[in-house]
Amino acid sequence: MTEAGTHIGSGGPVPLPRSLPSERPAYRGPEARLERLHAYFLEGCTDQIRPVLESVLSDARRVHAGYADDEVGDGLASVWYAATAIVELGAALELDEADVRGAGAAIAEACALPLSAARYVLFREVVGSPRLLELPPLVAIELQLGLLLGLDVLADVSLWTRTSSGIDCIVARGADVRPSRRVRAEAKATLRGRSRLSLLGGSQLRAAPVLRFGEAFAAVVGRIGSVEQSVADAYLSETAAALSPVIERERLLEHSASRERTLIASAERRLMRLGFDLHDGPIQDVLALAGDVQLLQKQVYPFILEDYRDQAHGRFDDLSARLVELDRQLREIAHSLETKSVISRPLGEILHREIDNFAERTGIQAELEIRGDPDSLSSAQRITVFRAIQETLANVREHAGATHVTVRVRARRSAIELQIVDDGIGFEVERALAKAAQRGRLGLVGIGERVHMVGGTFELESQPGGPTTLKLTLPRWEPLSSN
Repeated sequence: MTEAGTHIGSGGPVPLPRSLPSERPAYRGPEARLERLHAYFLEGCTDQIRPVLESVLSDARRVHAGYADDEVGDGLASVWYAATAIVELGAALELDEADVRGAGAAIAEACALPLSAARYVLFREVVGSPRLLELPPLVAIELQLGLLLGLDVLADVSLWTRTSSGIDCIVARGADVRPSRRVRAEAKATLRGRSRLSLLGGSQLRAAPVLRFGEAFAAVVGRIGSVEQSVADAYLSETAAALSPVIERERLLEHSASRERTLIASAERRLMRLGFDLHDGPIQDVLALAGDVQLLQKQVYPFILEDYRDQAHGRFDDLSARLVELDRQLREIAHSLETKSVISRPLGEILHREIDNFAERTGIQAELEIRGDPDSLSSAQRITVFRAIQETLANVREHAGATHVTVRVRARRSAIELQIVDDGIGFEVERALAKAAQRGRLGLVGIGERVHMVGGTFELESQPGGPTTLKLTLPRWEPLSSN
């Protein structure tokens, strides 16, 4: 997004969002400022984020109506809209500092506030948004720290946490992207509860502890930008309070991921044992039975009347062919139970192999589209995606009568989406699922249960005549990493 014009407030000259607020609008009335703010955010946004902003505007209009006063409602709804739009843009990785500065100037005009006060109002509204707790923790943290730069509170900022060997910087934003020793010392002093002034004297560095049960377990450190120390401290205090539940959620997710890895390893061992049991038991029995059938064919062939020998030969061939197919299916099942490669190898590589094998075996045209990087999924989520594709393709092969199937995987920052579409004969979803459950065939039902267990959503759309579309969405979590 670009800017035009300037606004002189208590924070000094800052760029303005295009026509806000130096150019007065030619219209007045309810929602005037709200509509102008929406037009500002829409300009230059991508097609993907446009529907999101339209939804935010719709919600903001309800907020406006709730105040039952056009003038007051327009200003306060504008604050709500700007804060929510900033969060959504940050979630979609479409937010830049110009958006933040322009929104601050717009709030100053909408609420008749000094620029410094408008910025603080906007900041508190953003960091207090419950939507932040729905985002991957790293995304939420980067968004919150980025606000301090966009509002010119700090020139650079970093977040530090305790480790078994000392402290680590997990996020750094601004000019000092490689925090100095003085910044590290400031973070260490804050985590230990020591005075900053005794350590660094009159430094421009300021810090605030992130508390958990009254104890500092992280620290936000920043170098003051264009504000007074007391103002920077106020912002840092709000930031630390807002970061506490975000980092706590990240730790809970990390703990859950650790337990998940243990469970996955245990389940993997069981599945591998089941695969070995299939290979050493039923598969070998099928091979032995096929040999017995061939031997029986040779033994009885001389005793069959010549007029019936061709017919008997065909029956034996059919029986042998069925045994060969049974052997193939059992080997496929045994192979599908091997989840180690799904966990350890790139997911895109695994999916391409699965799609190619499906197309080669069935003659059905199949294509795979992958957008983004899906490899940050947890082990359980990777297996869920793989099993969903595997089960759906099996259904396409056996029941759909399709000539073409498309598998689309889209990895966004906050979620991964899977869509599988085939051009087969289709079916009535509720009736088909009910019949499958009655017969004990729980493939699609099992996919839904597996998706729900890892916190995702599952949809199946079809109708007689087709097409059939399976959609699932899984939340994405990226662990905090050291810089």
